[in-house]
Amino acid sequence: MVRLLQKVKAKIYHFLYGPKRYRYLFEAILTLRARRIMEIGTWNGRRAEKMIVAAKQHRAASEIEYYGFDLFEQMTPEINRGELSKTPPTQAEVAARLQKTGAHVHLFEGFTHDTLPQVVGHLPKMDFIFIDGGHSLETIANDWQYAQELVDDQTVVIFDDYYFDRSDLGAKTMIEKIDPKKYQVEILPIRDRFKKEWGILSINFVRVTRRGS
Repeated sequence: MVRLLQKVKAKIYHFLYGPKRYRYLFEAILTLRARRIMEIGTWNGRRAEKMIVAAKQHRAASEIEYYGFDLFEQMTPEINRGELSKTPPTQAEVAARLQKTGAHVHLFEGFTHDTLPQVVGHLPKMDFIFIDGGHSLETIANDWQYAQELVDDQTVVIFDDYYFDRSDLGAKTMIEKIDPKKYQVEILPIRDRFKKEWGILSINFVRVTRRGS
């Protein structure tokens, strides 16, 4: 009976929040009492909506700022295959969903190779940054390069797509290059596994903070 209840609870959690590792997002936002949230890889906005709801546990909606980056209408099947990404809805559809939260929502459409260099100098330091955009090595390295400019001693950065058994895609190769003297890097213990046609894909989150924070 206990095992059955555990399985039911796990299914409910997956329905509400997604794979198990995603609980770290909401735990970090609650712990930080985050006001400014940045997400690279907004996709359909549902995860952003849940992060904003978590932030509203400690702050009024009018205090919360969300900054989201994605290709939106610029996504093509070719880009999708190269980045191992998901096709997002339109920017207008995502904006409409997120504006219902009452937070201040800022969405940026296009490749982060273009958008991040253009806007990062005009953005405030973030409380929480979630990097889950394109999955190519080049894109993840680019996203981290510019995200660092928005990090202070209180900021928590979480990377998705640390593929435990792969170095050709995902964040693993880039994570291993982060300077340990400057940043504290923690591979978070919950690991999700997904069956693919070529084998099992194992994914962890990685938490990165500046040393001294």
